[in-house]
This record gives sequence, C-alpha cells and structure tokens, in this order.
Amino acid sequence: MDETDVLRHLLEVEAAAAALVDSAQAEAGKRLTDGEKLNREHYEQCYAEEVARLDADYQQQLDAVKADYQQQLDAYRAELDAMPVDNSRFMELAGHLLLKD
Repeated sequence: MDETDVLRHLLEVEAAAAALVDSAQAEAGKRLTDGEKLNREHYEQCYAEEVARLDADYQQQLDAVKADYQQQLDAYRAELDAMPVDNSRFMELAGHLLLKD
C-alpha cells in the first residue's frame, strides 16, 4: 500500500465518520423534536384538566355564595316585612327634619 492509498482510505474513513455524525445529529434532533412535542401535549392536557378543575371549583363556590346571599337577602326582606309601619310617626319625623319648625 502506498501513501496515496493510505490517504484515500483515511479520507473514506473520515467521510464515513462525518456521515455517521450527521446521521446521529439528525436522529438526536428528531428525538428532541418528538420529545418536545410529547411534553407539550402532556403539558396542554394537564393544563386543560387543571383549568377545568379550577373552573368547576370556582363555579361551585360562586353558586354557594349566590345561594348564601339570596338567603340573607330573603331573611332581611322578611325582617323588614315583619316590622310594623307607623305612617303618622314617619310623617311627623319627616316634617320635623325637612321643615325645621
């Protein structure tokens, strides 16, 4: 084997190594892209589940607050309706406050 054959063989080995490195880089890029895609899908699924859970919890708490508010309002109205109305005293007080004898 002379020097040209040795150099040619080394160049062939280097070309094969470069092709192997390129192939490995392409495979690594593909795996990273696939992994990122899977992670993104998992994140979006978990995010959607958490949003749905929080929204349901919010709606449940909102309904409870509305029901409590309505109950308090109804109790206040009932209390007001139960109070006797004394129109003569009201008119006397209104006249005193507004007309200032």
